[in-house]
Amino acid sequence: MSAESDLKRYRADAERLRKDISAASSTVADKRKKALAAGQAADKSKSPATQKSKRADAERLTKAANDAEKKRADLEKKLAATEVKVNAALGKVEKERAVRERSRERKLQELARTTDRAATQFATPLPSRVGATTPLIRNQRPEHDVFLSHASEDKDEIARPLKDALEALDLNVWFDEIRIKVGHSIRQSIEEGISNSRFGVVIVSPDFFAKQWTNAELDALFGKKMGTGENLVLPVWHHVSKDEVMRHSPLLAGILALNTAIMTVDEIAAALAEAVRE
Repeated sequence: MSAESDLKRYRADAERLRKDISAASSTVADKRKKALAAGQAADKSKSPATQKSKRADAERLTKAANDAEKKRADLEKKLAATEVKVNAALGKVEKERAVRERSRERKLQELARTTDRAATQFATPLPSRVGATTPLIRNQRPEHDVFLSHASEDKDEIARPLKDALEALDLNVWFDEIRIKVGHSIRQSIEEGISNSRFGVVIVSPDFFAKQWTNAELDALFGKKMGTGENLVLPVWHHVSKDEVMRHSPLLAGILALNTAIMTVDEIAAALAEAVRE
């Protein structure tokens, strides 16, 4: 059970005990008052029978008051013990919160460093490859800012939300369900999309590596990257580890990536937009 659950339970116990103590105190006061009244009535009465009856009532009420006092004392001891538990649990909760806050601060700092490194690396051109056969046509601006490569299984969870976030930042995104029309060749549409996009945002996931289409897209993006001598591939890791990426694509593992495990979709979109606009 967590410290916060313990704290909540102990506080509830303490509140219940306070109510029981208040009720016991009311009982003590009520019984003492009635016992006093019964004793006074016995003293005033001229009838021996009435005197006897009232004194019996006074004794009974006095005993009830004493019992209530004993119960109150027991409850007060329990309350004191419970308040010790409350204070201990509160200290533990505050300690855990401090640990979580430090962890959160570290993650935020790492996120800031990752975003800065990603923007720097994505914006830094690679040296031109000797023998490159596909020159970059610099006076012809591609139609799309990014080509969004992803497995269909990742479409709803990350691909479409990322597309929407990028478009909200005024980027033109090539996205298959929008760009591929009925009757068009899928391969031709994808090749044209890659050719007419400045960058390829690759959502790297276990499903991505399992698909032939996405691997073909990755090959095409790397081919364009090698041909132009520029960093065109912007990876986003999604539910995947570095070892998995290294196993499937050492070249892809060598590129600094954004990661959905430590960044929100909006944060990833902002980092990508910064890289694209450099």
